[in-house]
Amino acid sequence: MLRASKIIWIQKNISLRHLGKGFYSSGSNFGKFNSVLGNGKVESPFNNSNRILRDLGSNDSQFSSKKEGLEEAEILKAEKHKETISFNDSIEPRIPLKTVETNDENPGIPPINDSGSNEEKEKRRKKMARNTYLGLLCVGGGTLAGLAFFCFHYGRAARDAEGNVIHDEFSDQQFGFIYRILNSFKLWRDYVVEPSREVLLPDPIPYPYHQPKYTLVIEMKNVLVSPEWTYKTGYRFKKRPALDYFLDVVGYPNFEVVIYTSESSMTAPSVIESMDPKGRIMYKLYRDTTKYMNGHHVKDLNKLNRDLKRVIYIDFDPKSFQLNPENVLRVPKWEGNMDDTALVDLAELLKTIHLSDAEDVRPTLQYYSQYDDPAKEFRKRAQYLAEQEEKKAYHQDDNQSGLKKYAGKLFGFRRHNSA
Repeated sequence: MLRASKIIWIQKNISLRHLGKGFYSSGSNFGKFNSVLGNGKVESPFNNSNRILRDLGSNDSQFSSKKEGLEEAEILKAEKHKETISFNDSIEPRIPLKTVETNDENPGIPPINDSGSNEEKEKRRKKMARNTYLGLLCVGGGTLAGLAFFCFHYGRAARDAEGNVIHDEFSDQQFGFIYRILNSFKLWRDYVVEPSREVLLPDPIPYPYHQPKYTLVIEMKNVLVSPEWTYKTGYRFKKRPALDYFLDVVGYPNFEVVIYTSESSMTAPSVIESMDPKGRIMYKLYRDTTKYMNGHHVKDLNKLNRDLKRVIYIDFDPKSFQLNPENVLRVPKWEGNMDDTALVDLAELLKTIHLSDAEDVRPTLQYYSQYDDPAKEFRKRAQYLAEQEEKKAYHQDDNQSGLKKYAGKLFGFRRHNSA
């Protein structure tokens, strides 16, 4: 009997909880718990004065009751507490959910008491500001000290080994100290900007030695060789096809070949030696002999110590020959194409200029430089002239054979055919 009443109470309790409108009271209206199997001896579990009781809103008078035994303040408190209660279908005690404050910058993460971290950040900020100030102070102080030493060292007059003052152009001037400083600044600027020397090539070879009539100046990079860099081999130069043939045609004694490149003297000499083992190149000029203008190394042909009427300069970059554009034979930039044959055509063009024995090569260079590829244009013209010469020779042979036939009839000669 006890077991049956317990089962009925559990079923009733579950059904009441799933009605959704609250609990009801088992007060004076119900009295003792009544089992369908008979009068029970166990009191109803709803006879608990500490429970929260609600009206189910049912029309059945058996299930309608009023809230009794609690004060209004306790009901409101229980209603507020109800929002933080996790209801479970089991009959275990209910555990209130804890509310967690969130951080506005990182939602879902509890706020951190950053009072200590703010102090650390402030200390780091002050330390960084102090180090920056000390660094700027050291740099500025070092710069001023270096400038002062430069002015003192180059502003005073030079002295000989005995300590006597050497008279110079600024000795008799009132502000000679300042003029010496300005002149020293100019010398340092010229050391960086201007070529390393005023005369780049020695005087022509005297008789009885042979001095070529024309001087051929060539930029090495992207004309004769092309730079190439890979992870496996690193930085190296690739020889252009037909380079050996080109140097054989234009080398000494036909031309005075000069390499005038913007590459440094640290890397270029080894490249030149590898591409010219026979020594057909007479002179080599490197980056220190160029003029630095607007961020570019410019070749100054006026310092070559040669007559510009007989100087041929080959390059692809207009900025490099901006000082002497009339002496340039501009060629396309070569970037490593191994099917290229431009050096063969270029060698034929230069050989033609050499055989023409012109006193001034600049008009010829200016004419061919107007084309994108002067060597290719020269080959087209050479083929055209060869075809014209062939046609002319063919017509001359026809005219001569007709004249012989006419002369034989006129003077009574007969031509004997071997038929």
